Amino acid sequence: MSLFKTYAGLSRDIYYLCLARTINSTGDFVFSLITLVLTLQMGMNVVSAGIFVSMAALISGPGVLLGGYLSDVMGKKTIIVIGQLLSAIMIISCSFWSGTITVGYLLIAVMFFISITRPAYNALIIQLCTEEKERKSAFSLMYLGANLGIAIGPLVAGFFIKDHVNIVFISIGTVFLISTFIIINQVKIGTRKELASTNSEHAGQQEQQRSSQPPLPLFRLLLKNPLVAFFIVVSFLNYFIYMQYSFSLPLQMNHSFGENGAAYYGSVMTINAISVIILTTVILSATRKLTALNSIATGALFYGIGFGALNLLGYFPHFSIVALSTVLWTIGEILVQTNINLYIASRVPDTHQGRFNGLLLFVGCLGYTLSPYLTGIFIKSMDMESVWIIILAFSLFYALCMIILWYIEKSSTRRNEMKPLDHSKSI
Repeated sequence: MSLFKTYAGLSRDIYYLCLARTINSTGDFVFSLITLVLTLQMGMNVVSAGIFVSMAALISGPGVLLGGYLSDVMGKKTIIVIGQLLSAIMIISCSFWSGTITVGYLLIAVMFFISITRPAYNALIIQLCTEEKERKSAFSLMYLGANLGIAIGPLVAGFFIKDHVNIVFISIGTVFLISTFIIINQVKIGTRKELASTNSEHAGQQEQQRSSQPPLPLFRLLLKNPLVAFFIVVSFLNYFIYMQYSFSLPLQMNHSFGENGAAYYGSVMTINAISVIILTTVILSATRKLTALNSIATGALFYGIGFGALNLLGYFPHFSIVALSTVLWTIGEILVQTNINLYIASRVPDTHQGRFNGLLLFVGCLGYTLSPYLTGIFIKSMDMESVWIIILAFSLFYALCMIILWYIEKSSTRRNEMKPLDHSKSI
């Protein structure tokens, strides 16, 4: 119970927002639902179903960019509510067109509206929390809740999806509506931020100056914050590496264990889910004093060790190696995914939080999209196990980039702290 004290002290709004996200995520497997509905219910071949899945993946990129922009212009809570309501309407509508190709297009639309809410959720947490430690706890709680929902939703839906798919559609739509109702009625915006900004006269003057100036365009703000721009670009590696669990790992299971590969991969996903649920709070408690960059760098090292260990399957094809590997890269997943938004949070003005989070998620979409294609080229050019050495190298490079970024910022902070001292001496 002492570990759960890590989440104590957060605002009531954050708890309700995380609850809404947890409930919402139980129906947040639309991406997988596209494949299942089109192949199981409609008998569509794998290639044709794959086209719909690719369309859903591609449309998520513009979705997060648009969602980030709109959340800054219209408000974070407003965009979450609109996106989830439209998602609920679309997916409930699928029950009226069940068994037709229209369902495929409706599910793609659902993916688009879901993607619009993603940067708004991240930006809203940043808006509701005033300190980095508080934000770290909030993002960790959001991540834990989302994974709980993702674990429960598909498990329950699996019993109905083949013979009673309409029940699945209506249930997911209802879940989205419940989540939206909680956000509308329980999440209040602005109160904590206003109190934090009025703690000192200096903070109030800064806020007044910012409000009197028109917000800079996104590109110009990126040029003024080259370290943030570098961080977003390099974050491509995070998503590229993380995508290996759903592309290269099942291929490795088939390669190492033959016809039992699919069953072993299912076990990997179970180990991953259990590890996330058990270890998220423990890891947050253990790394509470680390900066976001240090946590991400540590996570990248766990990525490298975890995925790199799969190279040993070429010499010792035992599932115990896979199980240990899964726990290690899951630790990396927890460290990176719960900290990746924190770096941007404290370095970007409130007027652009949505857009920067949308840009980060867009880079994530690129990583997820290109990772299977580029990794497929690696696999084709060399043996399966050697790919994990490449992933290890990418992970180490990603960790190095985060350490370099941390060192540059630390050196810059020291120089800024020394300037007043030198000035006073000259006087």
